[in-house]
Amino acid sequence: MEEKNTKQKLNFWKWAFLLLLSIVLGVTIWLTIQLTPVVQGEPNLELSETEEEEITFQIYAQKKDLNQLVTTYIDEELSNKQVDFNFILDKEAQLSGIFQLFGRDVGFSLFLDPFVMENGNLQFKATRISVGALDLPISFAMNLIKSQLKVPKWVAIDTKKEIIVFNLNEFYLESGMHFTAEKIDLENDDIRINVFLPNK
Repeated sequence: MEEKNTKQKLNFWKWAFLLLLSIVLGVTIWLTIQLTPVVQGEPNLELSETEEEEITFQIYAQKKDLNQLVTTYIDEELSNKQVDFNFILDKEAQLSGIFQLFGRDVGFSLFLDPFVMENGNLQFKATRISVGALDLPISFAMNLIKSQLKVPKWVAIDTKKEIIVFNLNEFYLESGMHFTAEKIDLENDDIRINVFLPNK
């Protein structure tokens, strides 16, 4: 009888030990799974490569900063071309220069209202034009400007809609740097430009 009781006690401790061992192993496995990062699918190598190709940042500029930038571009980048215009930002955007009218040089100032397009390009809607003492329709004057003015290829003049578009998506510096517009508020002097710089 005593031998039977001894076996029962041994069996009890045996099962108690196995149960405890199972609990410890189960908790250990659960903790290991929870603390190990899980990667679902293949890593997006294309995204990483794209991020490494360009550095992107945004700059806040004032009108005087952009006026200086445009002047520098005209002086340096267009120095080997016939340049007969100026572009400045004030209360409005203003394109000024000289064109030929009836065989004479006539100065003009075209005033424009800027607008940021969805693709980051800049559109300027003509609001009025000053051509000496002459009173010319905007579309007629813009036709003269388009036919005579030497503007960069990335600048498009639409005389019917009376707009000028700066196609920034076609404009790249020699370094590969390019830009998109985020905001242009001339009244509050708040201009924001996205800059894309090759990461080389």
